[in-house]
Amino acid sequence: MSFPYDQSIIAFFSLFFYALFALFYFSLWLGNHKRIAGLGYWTINLVLQVVGKAIAISPLLPNTQFATVLGYVLTSGGAVCFYFGLAAFTNTSINKKFYYCFFVAFALLIAWSVHSIPNSYGRSLIYGLAVLFISTRYLSLIWKNLRSNPWFFKPFLLLFVLYSIMTGFNILRISLDVVALLRGELLETFDSPLLRINQFLTLALLIGVNFCTLMLTNNKLLSDLAKESQEKDAAMEKLKVTAEHDRLTGLLNRGALDAYLESLVGQSKESGRWLVSMVDIDNFKAINDTYGHEAGDLVLYRLASIFSSSIRKQDTVGRWGGDEFLFILKDVSSDEAADLVRRLHEHVALFDWSGALHLPGLKVCISSGYYLYNGNETKTEILRITDSNLYAAKQQGRNQWVGS
Repeated sequence: MSFPYDQSIIAFFSLFFYALFALFYFSLWLGNHKRIAGLGYWTINLVLQVVGKAIAISPLLPNTQFATVLGYVLTSGGAVCFYFGLAAFTNTSINKKFYYCFFVAFALLIAWSVHSIPNSYGRSLIYGLAVLFISTRYLSLIWKNLRSNPWFFKPFLLLFVLYSIMTGFNILRISLDVVALLRGELLETFDSPLLRINQFLTLALLIGVNFCTLMLTNNKLLSDLAKESQEKDAAMEKLKVTAEHDRLTGLLNRGALDAYLESLVGQSKESGRWLVSMVDIDNFKAINDTYGHEAGDLVLYRLASIFSSSIRKQDTVGRWGGDEFLFILKDVSSDEAADLVRRLHEHVALFDWSGALHLPGLKVCISSGYYLYNGNETKTEILRITDSNLYAAKQQGRNQWVGS
């Protein structure tokens, strides 16, 4: 078996691509380390990979055995950091002490093998088993979080495929190392066509892995932006609801009712016939004086509930101010107008106020003034006529309604 590239060429390209990724990840970390959990670990992984590979292939250290051990240790430390990064990114709880112990044990084992095992097949087997262990941990963690977030599914799936290929090839390499050792074959230097193929394939796959983590980083930022946008929309909607609704009753407030009425008048040709009714609680001051203002607030709140449950889907009710409520009833004929108002009065009069509010002797009734819009009046004129009819109803006594 032969392979066209020697280890020095593969190591050079490996160092080159890792250095590019390290610089890029470092720039990402500077601006996003508070937003993306695990990004710091991934950056440290790449830095350790670069330093480890540089030491292994450069003449910086005259002691080649020490350089080999240090290179292995640094790159293995980077692999552990990558796992820590995945755990942090997915918010998965792991036992870091175990992996620290694994790293120390591996470093000691590699140092011993470089010094004491002349056959490089043995060293290759030790390194392959360590890589197999950490890659299976990657696969387990990725699989557990594969569907944790739709934004991360595709990058995680691609990562799983890449590490599955890498793990499968690593198992093949370990098996061949075991066979070679059982046959008594000797590999004097840590170099063989199979090792070169493994290193070349690993380089290609790890480039893909780093692109996947870039995709995860990008998708994390996009998902955060989408979440922030949704939260901002929800906050704006909450502010809008607060601005348009009465705090005590939860009904539309005067400003919202006024705007809605203005819009109906503006589109009078399309809006059809509709009714405006002003409602006032009879003797509300006496209720406050007798039972207290807190009881008065309870009456307003319960009355709002009765009004809301009494109107149709196309109708609107709100608190106009004080003890006054305004109804806007759409698609109403002249024959239906008085009947709708009458039924509203019945709902209020028949309600058990004394029992519901635990206020002995409490009775509540309302007066109404309504006007059926004919398509010619302005908003101001509609409100003036409605208010005038309400005044006329109150002049007639309690629980009365007057319309026009």
